[in-house]
Parts: sequence; structure tokens; C-alpha cells
Amino acid sequence: MKLKLQIDMLLSIIAIILVASLAPAAEGQPQLVAFTSVPPIAYCIERIGEGRVQVYSMISPSDDPHTFEPKPKQMASLSKAGIYFSTDFPFERVILPKIKSSNPNLAVVDVGYGLPGYGNEQDPHIWTSPLAMLKIADNVYRGIISADPKGAEVYRKNFQDFLGDIVALDIKIWDTLKDVRGKKFVVFHPSWGRFAKDYGLTQVPIEVEGKEPKGADLARLIEAAKAEGVKAIFVSPQHSKKGAKAVADAIGARLIEIDPLSKDWANNLLSVANTFARVL
Repeated sequence: MKLKLQIDMLLSIIAIILVASLAPAAEGQPQLVAFTSVPPIAYCIERIGEGRVQVYSMISPSDDPHTFEPKPKQMASLSKAGIYFSTDFPFERVILPKIKSSNPNLAVVDVGYGLPGYGNEQDPHIWTSPLAMLKIADNVYRGIISADPKGAEVYRKNFQDFLGDIVALDIKIWDTLKDVRGKKFVVFHPSWGRFAKDYGLTQVPIEVEGKEPKGADLARLIEAAKAEGVKAIFVSPQHSKKGAKAVADAIGARLIEIDPLSKDWANNLLSVANTFARVL
């Protein structure tokens, strides 16, 4: 009798587990696992997928996307992901075919699809432009809703709210930079080209074809910076400051750090705009 009771209890527990595993996930529980390259795009995905999507960024704010190599643990996690949002960095071109072979159901969405000039320029930092983010958000929204159509109503509302916030941000930045339009700013790594184009600024990079300048290139840059009366050189936390410091020391300018990879996307862009307005 005792053995029968134990067997009956065990069968009941198994039945409960099976029912729970077959039941739909509770409201608010992630329905989709998404990966992307950089924190600002992860922010976009989280805004649109809030409540249903678990988002992971391959790159941390301290990594250089151009030299980044995924860790084995990240590769293993990617093999279980439902969707990947690509920004076409070199490392993505290497890993995505491998991941697709082990995870054939992985959906891959190019977040820059349809952006003018995307893929044909050296600045892949498309998210530094709020105007570009409108298109990025549209691509993300379409990708998420295709991967998880049951969440369409949630995603649509989140998407509409996010678009409104992007437009409001663009208006704030435009107003913040109204007195410095037409100005040039010197950066070490050319991450801010699209931002500059949006708001009537000109980005002057220190890097030459992705490398620190040497010899004649460095001398020309120093002379040009002197002629322009440059008082500040903008650097990012992901790159060496050696070349930028050499130029700054030669012209008596100061180094100011601005971060193109901050996950706090909206506040970061507004902060950068305020910095430009104050310094230029």
C-alpha cells in the first residue's frame, strides 16, 4: 500500500510538470531570446520588445567593435537564440554563418537595411544618428514581430512610443546645437559622422584608415588643427588616446571623452550634444 501511494504521488508530480511545460508562458515572461552586436542597438530592441524579449549584447561598452572576438560562452548562447540583429561589423560576418549552421532556425535581421550609404562607408556607427535610429527601430520592429507574431500588440505599442521618443530627442538635440552649426570637431576615431551630418557639424578624424597617424599625416593634422583654433579633441573609451594626446599636446587642446557605445542611448546623445554646444 505504501509503495502504491509513493508511485501515485510520483505520477502526480510528473503530470504537474508536464502540464506546466506545455502551458503557455506567463504574461511578461520573455518569449524570445535576441542577440545583437552593440549596447545602443540592444537598447532599441529592449524598448520595442519590452515585456517579451530577452536581449543580449555581444560587445560591452569597453570593447572595440572593430577588433572584437566573441567568447566561447557567447557562441554557445548564440546557438540557442531565436533572432540576431546585425550591424555588419567584421566579427559578425565571421560568426553568423557558423551560428546558422548550428542553429538553422536563427533569424538574422540587418538593422541598417534601407539606410542611405549603409555598407558603403567606413563609419558603421549608424545608431549615433536619431534619424537613422528611426529606420533601425523599424527594422527591429519588423524582425521581432516576424519572430514572435503573438506579441504583435505589445510590440506595436512599444514601437510607437519609441518613435515618439526619438523624434522628441531629435528636436532637443537640434535646438541644443543651433548655435554651433557649421563648426568642425576633431575626434580620434570617426564614430560621429552620421550625428554630425544630422546637425550641421563636420567631423575631423585623427585616425587614418583605422590607424593612428604617423609622420607627415600627424604633422598635417596638427597644422590643420592649429589653423582651425581647435581647443578640444574628442576621444572614446574603446580606443587608445596616444595619437589624440600627441595632437592635443602640440596644439594646447584638451581631451574630452564621449562614448559612442553607451547603452543609455537617448541620454548619451543629448549629453554629447550638450558637450559640443559648450565646447565648440
